[in-house]
Amino acid sequence: MKKYLKITAVILILTAIGFGIYYFFKKSPVAQDFLSGVFPGTFKAGKEAGVQPIAGEKLNTLTQDPIFDYWINSKTGDIYYLTPVGQVIRVSGGQEELINSQTLPRLNQVLASNDGTLAIAKFSYPDFPTFSIFDTVTNAWRPLPSETIAAAWSPAGEIAYLDNKSLKTINLTNQKIAEVLKLTQKEAELYWQSNSKILLTNGLLSSELESQIWSINLANKTITPFLSEVGLAVKWSDDGKFGLRLKNVNRTPLLGLIDENGQTLAELTFVTLPSKCLIKEKKIYCAVPKNLPERVNLPEDYYKKAVYFEDGFYLIDLNTGGVSTIFIPDSPIDAEHLELDNNKLLFKNRLDEKLYQLTL
Repeated sequence: MKKYLKITAVILILTAIGFGIYYFFKKSPVAQDFLSGVFPGTFKAGKEAGVQPIAGEKLNTLTQDPIFDYWINSKTGDIYYLTPVGQVIRVSGGQEELINSQTLPRLNQVLASNDGTLAIAKFSYPDFPTFSIFDTVTNAWRPLPSETIAAAWSPAGEIAYLDNKSLKTINLTNQKIAEVLKLTQKEAELYWQSNSKILLTNGLLSSELESQIWSINLANKTITPFLSEVGLAVKWSDDGKFGLRLKNVNRTPLLGLIDENGQTLAELTFVTLPSKCLIKEKKIYCAVPKNLPERVNLPEDYYKKAVYFEDGFYLIDLNTGGVSTIFIPDSPIDAEHLELDNNKLLFKNRLDEKLYQLTL
């Protein structure tokens, strides 16, 4: 009986959360004012938009030269980035320092651990995908197994990696490797969502073809379908409880908020790429394109750099339903990879490939 009562309580809580978020995005006059201001004519609001910019806004560049990608070491507060050729630069106290001059050809991805003390780089892509771990303590690289196809960090700092035979985990403290599941996949991406669950996607980014995500249970070592959508792209919150999901319906991109089980909580009334957003402690920071070109194919056109956007920055607070304009740049900015560092919003500008800092 207690078991069924718990299940009933969970269902009621999720229903209440879903209704609240639906009301916020679909019914809230504040949200409608915000969205009608971003996309005039998209839907009708009952009054003039009344959102206010956050005070004290200030934008400046943190790097003099283009970067590939960056991460933040939460223990030291230092910022690390890879140059386009893979050299590692540390930004500390406003000063840039080259800490590793090794180059990495054809960089494809950088994945930082939760505390930012370690980062995985994927390079030599697509011909010979290679994965190495950078240690911010030793300032040195160490390779993952040579047959690695995809990798992800666990919440506790372990690594899951997929090779041409199976999904495995590695404990970096004792270097112990454990096989999770026999699995063959030529192209894939991994996301370690919780202590007991890893998500695997086929890595397909297409507005015409169906992308699939599977859920792998680490306890019983099973794999089950999780999400299947055309044009699927997802960005998760730090704790994996919420995600922003992009999909295509009749070649029209739609952005929605989903829960940890992939269930839709709300369909949002604006469109941006999930990678242009950050979900942190029930607050969503988004760089939203002012205009979407007609016949744009999302998400592939964006990642192929066939299209660039001019963004405004907005904050949606899921706790209060409040919406704020953070910043509307005077000159074009196409922002991606947003991170919050104290009271500063960091992002990479795709137009000049430099790292920027926006004081909130």
